[in-house]
Amino acid sequence: MSRMNSTNTAAAAQSRTYRLPLILLLAALTTAVWIARGYNHPVTLAAGVLLCLLIFLGFRALGTRLQGRKKAGAAMQGIAGLSGLFVSSLFPLLLPVFELPKPGGPYAVGTMERVIDTGREESATTDPSDKRRLVVRLWYPAEAAEGAAFEPYPQEMKQVLSLNTGVPAWLAGHWDAVRTHAVSGAPLASQQKSYPILVYSHGAGASRYQSLFHLEELASRGYIVAAPDHSYMAAETRFPDGSIARDPGNQALLSAGESAELIGIRAADVSSVLDELTRWNQTDSGFWKDRLDLGRAGVLGHSDGGSTALEALAADSRFKAGLNMDGTAYGRVVESGVSRPVMFLMASQTWQGMQAEAAKTGQTGPLSEYYRRYVRHVEQVYTGSRSDAYRVTLPDTHHFSFSDAVLFSPVLAGGRPAKEAHAEINRYTLAFFDRYLLQIPSPLLEQGGPHGTGVRFEKRAAE
Repeated sequence: MSRMNSTNTAAAAQSRTYRLPLILLLAALTTAVWIARGYNHPVTLAAGVLLCLLIFLGFRALGTRLQGRKKAGAAMQGIAGLSGLFVSSLFPLLLPVFELPKPGGPYAVGTMERVIDTGREESATTDPSDKRRLVVRLWYPAEAAEGAAFEPYPQEMKQVLSLNTGVPAWLAGHWDAVRTHAVSGAPLASQQKSYPILVYSHGAGASRYQSLFHLEELASRGYIVAAPDHSYMAAETRFPDGSIARDPGNQALLSAGESAELIGIRAADVSSVLDELTRWNQTDSGFWKDRLDLGRAGVLGHSDGGSTALEALAADSRFKAGLNMDGTAYGRVVESGVSRPVMFLMASQTWQGMQAEAAKTGQTGPLSEYYRRYVRHVEQVYTGSRSDAYRVTLPDTHHFSFSDAVLFSPVLAGGRPAKEAHAEINRYTLAFFDRYLLQIPSPLLEQGGPHGTGVRFEKRAAE
């Protein structure tokens, strides 16, 4: 008996010998995480788990041991400790403090926001006197300003994350540490008298900010980019008077007629933005007067925004070219086609998945009809185009590859690195608009890119 007691005493002493260094190590790790990553919710959760382990081990060190503790219990404590460390390390990895890619063009990037009163009826509210308002964010080529503060990553994107994934917005509190590459109110670059225009349309339940990797790059290359929030079709739009317009978050599939109606409203929004830019070019003596090249205007968008771009291209002759990123087509464009250059820039997982589902026989129901309609409408617009038309499918990409979402978490990134996918999206976008707005030829639009890239490149030249 005395021999057993002495053995237990020696084991306990040995255990205490290892506890203090472990406690100090965990304390150092916790402190290092807070210093390196700053105060944010994922790191707070991780630190909380580490703190619980510290308290547990501290009490174990100070409160000695229970008599007759079995080895199995000690093993379970070890497993619990390792599990806690594993879980605590996951939070910052799953929701990291990400970085936006630095724009690669010769210009600095400026940004500003305006509110447009379209004068059109607001069909999303019950008040018959309501008129549709749009919050529009602009990015533009700017004069470089040494030491100027970059804008923070927009708060609205937290609501986009929450609406589309169910992740609580507060878990993205660490995005407050993320900075864009745009300077608010920076002077318009003086290198050119005027600059071409692109109007960007976001996806359903998204935001004018959804693709900053894309919009900042375009501005750095010499384009003035105007992106409206489609009120009540964006996750959350805040107006200067304090009112808020939110997407109702209805995920039900719409009929072809309902979809065409919504896309028609969005296309009218895009034209309203171009109307306002035209007015600024004529009357805004403080900043925009005679600086907007209205003869070189293009339209682009993602998902429902891509469908919007096609409809606006068909309906408004002021747009000289249109880019649809991973969207289908609805409205008049399906029947009338387009007479100006168009590009479908598709994610491989989306387009190939839609084609596979549409090809299945014997399938019925709204979802099956949606797949068939998606593919059919893309084919109709592409094959029925009366101008140059492109269909480019990017390998190892999915629907969110066209947005900043793939930067938010490795869970959303998919198979291809976000930086690589974003760079390719930017290359094709610039090649297309440089060719048809600026008349700068691009080998990318003739060959589809270097051999071996996996890009599926299709082109129909104007007849």
